[in-house]
Amino acid sequence: MVETGVDVSDTGHVKANMGSWAAVYIVIAGFVLGTLALILGSVPLWIGTAVALVLGAGLALASNIMEQAY
Repeated sequence: MVETGVDVSDTGHVKANMGSWAAVYIVIAGFVLGTLALILGSVPLWIGTAVALVLGAGLALASNIMEQAY
């Protein structure tokens, strides 16, 4: 295999980093909180939803998540 300086798996795809997976899990948690907030009509859960989605999106941008898509 040719050395590219990038962490590449045996299949030739760039591996995802931990920041990308953390962003995915935070966004999923945000959607779960949003579902509960909708069902329960809870304003604090809506605030938690907004915080989780903004944090997840910020982490996704910081970890260059779209550069790892293939």
